[in-house]
Amino acid sequence: MRVSIITLTNDSSRYVDEAIGRIERCGLCELEHVVVHDGTDAFIERLADRYPHVKLVRGNGTGATAAAALGVRAATGDFILFVHSDDRLCSQALGQLAIRSRARPDIRIWSGGAQIFCARPDGEERIVRRMVGEEMTRLSLENICDDTPLLSARFCHRSVFSQIGNFDPEFSESSDREFLLRAAIAGVPEASLGVDVSEMRMHQESRTIRLSNGSTPPYLEEHARIASRWLGDAELSAAVRRFLRNWRAREVLRLIVYQGRGGQWRKAALAVLRELSADPLWIFRTLTIIGARRRRHRSCDWNVVDHLRRDQRAVEARNAA
Repeated sequence: MRVSIITLTNDSSRYVDEAIGRIERCGLCELEHVVVHDGTDAFIERLADRYPHVKLVRGNGTGATAAAALGVRAATGDFILFVHSDDRLCSQALGQLAIRSRARPDIRIWSGGAQIFCARPDGEERIVRRMVGEEMTRLSLENICDDTPLLSARFCHRSVFSQIGNFDPEFSESSDREFLLRAAIAGVPEASLGVDVSEMRMHQESRTIRLSNGSTPPYLEEHARIASRWLGDAELSAAVRRFLRNWRAREVLRLIVYQGRGGQWRKAALAVLRELSADPLWIFRTLTIIGARRRRHRSCDWNVVDHLRRDQRAVEARNAA
């Protein structure tokens, strides 16, 4: 069996050496590492000199989603896994995939556990959150839409991309969630790998795993558009349609709350009126945000989060001074 690992980089990828260096060869499978780089020649030449075993692909400069799609097209493995340039692959993941996929060749997506970690200013690493067990890692609508999609903890068979298509550049801020939502709705066979696959680094330069800075997350508008697109599908099952209606309602509510906090009162008020006009039950659908919030906060170590917020405020104060 052949496994392709895809890593996306640019010139600001500070942790790429650790990301590449932590990927260990496994005697049970053949390994291919594809790095798609959006950046300067000097950076990609350094990678080529330091890691001659890596297959380097030059990005087209149009963002991470387009780079991810290029990586999929360049990959030749039976299974594909994304390891972000600031994340780390767990050592037992490849061996477990080789064993389980041979026993269950019908499974197209193998989902493992993941943990979010951070490094404090003194260099000490702390675990912020652990996402383990089938309840948190299962390829369900609830986990994909209301929690971390965990693309970097899911080995996807290359046939999945043939079945449902590649990443969609229209959703550049939430392409992993949109892709896995397609897989879940299509009923792609999935099972638990039973081990941790990914260690995801939380830091303020991260596109995906960072503390909120109070600004409106750009992915919220995309979430509403993704849900609206699916709700226009006449063949969608009643259960999926109900979930997506509720998901869209609570994501629009989150967007409105951010707009209000930012002083965009008129914009927020018009959004409320628009939603109520289009769906009189919208306000009742937003109540499902309580369960969604609970899912997002499962197994989170709030003591560590509080320490991180204090560290962040201290850094901001020093920069302001």
